[in-house]
Amino acid sequence: MIRVVFYLCLFLAFFIVQTSTLRGFSIFSQAFDLILVIVLSLSLKFSHIGTAAAVFLMGCVMDSVSGGPFGLYVSVYVWIFILVRSLKSLVHMENIVFLVCMSAVAVVVENAFLVFVLVMGGRVDVVYFTDLEIMAKQVAWGLVFVPLLLLVVDEFERIILVAAKKITQQHFDRG
Repeated sequence: MIRVVFYLCLFLAFFIVQTSTLRGFSIFSQAFDLILVIVLSLSLKFSHIGTAAAVFLMGCVMDSVSGGPFGLYVSVYVWIFILVRSLKSLVHMENIVFLVCMSAVAVVVENAFLVFVLVMGGRVDVVYFTDLEIMAKQVAWGLVFVPLLLLVVDEFERIILVAAKKITQQHFDRG
């Protein structure tokens, strides 16, 4: 239950930062989707159906507020979840090279999916160089910050779980 609350709070924090704070700074205006960090973290740590449902719900929330084609984020997050779950069995998940590669792949998959949906939906006829430049910047941001944020989230989750265990143990020792 602690982990559910942790990831819910993390989602809300990243959601607020991404939708209201980051876009206000010109340096962060073309940053990657922060929710990818949560999707990757969940995909690396958990395999049960509840995790897939959480990924699906995060996609629904992002689709509701994005203004883009509905189903884009659901599709992207679910496919990234499936991809990471598949690759996780082949590579040790704490491997930093794996984390960096998965970070880049996740950002590329999200951008490629967006371009595909927009082109196939007839919203754009051509992908311009500036679009590719934005994608390259997002991949660069993702290469640097997604693995770092994954490590920070992992450490913060560990601290929260240890604190919760101590509180629970103290409660039972008194009672």
